[in-house]
Amino acid sequence: MVLDFNIGLPEALARIELFEQRNFTVYEEEQERTYHSSDDILERYAEAKARIVEVINEKFGTSYNLKNWIDKKEDEVAGFLNEAGSNVLANSSYKCPYAFHLWIGRKGFIISVEQKGRGFDAVEVARKGIKENKGGGFAFYRRCKGIVFFDDVKEARKVYLMDLSQS
Repeated sequence: MVLDFNIGLPEALARIELFEQRNFTVYEEEQERTYHSSDDILERYAEAKARIVEVINEKFGTSYNLKNWIDKKEDEVAGFLNEAGSNVLANSSYKCPYAFHLWIGRKGFIISVEQKGRGFDAVEVARKGIKENKGGGFAFYRRCKGIVFFDDVKEARKVYLMDLSQS
């Protein structure tokens, strides 16, 4: 796979032949996560990721597991949820995802991590391999077998992974 800066959500939804959508709100506030608010937020964050994995496994008979990312086992869903999620925790305006989204289709699925606040220039990060904290400048996204795309490549607030391997 490659990062795709030309595809948008409507085209991706058509490609998976959408029939179901789920949203998992994590943090609606428009203020930075604090030490005092982190426990509840991180609990919702973990629950959202776990639920997405459960739904995908139920719908497609797959065996994705969030622990695979920790164990450095190949698992694109776990990798995406953890990589995109941790990028938002570390680098977004409010240090927390607003929501995770899941679209299920006949030919695959799409996962998205959404942040509120200022976006980022996805083209610039990819071109320069920009790394902040311990991030890899989209190195994980370049290794994906699925398609990674953005809501707005110059002011991205949503990162998507489209998996068509279920068709």
